[in-house]
Amino acid sequence: MRYLAQLTNPILPKELGSSPAEGGAVIGQLIGNITSLLFIFAFLLSFLYLFLGGIQWITGGADKGQLEGARNKITNALIGLLVVSAGYAVFTLVGQFFGIDFLNLPIPSFGGTTTIK
Repeated sequence: MRYLAQLTNPILPKELGSSPAEGGAVIGQLIGNITSLLFIFAFLLSFLYLFLGGIQWITGGADKGQLEGARNKITNALIGLLVVSAGYAVFTLVGQFFGIDFLNLPIPSFGGTTTIK
């Protein structure tokens, strides 16, 4: 028997997975963690924008232009929070409906070796 080729993931270092199946699991976890991090970052950014709008509202005093800008900033931040929350809810609902764990995506991979007789 001759081994024609062994299918592995050339992108991942060997420390992340000794077999192609483990490499696929690592990639799935990496994608899930990046997605979670993006949701957290979007939520924090929206909350920071809301906070800055509140500070601008407090310091605006009687200036109508500054108060209108603060009100728009607060409105946009609340819409952003709503969009991020709805996105996360849809993401979770689709995952549960289809039985996919987005935090540990099952990435299919080739395993074993290919031989020629």
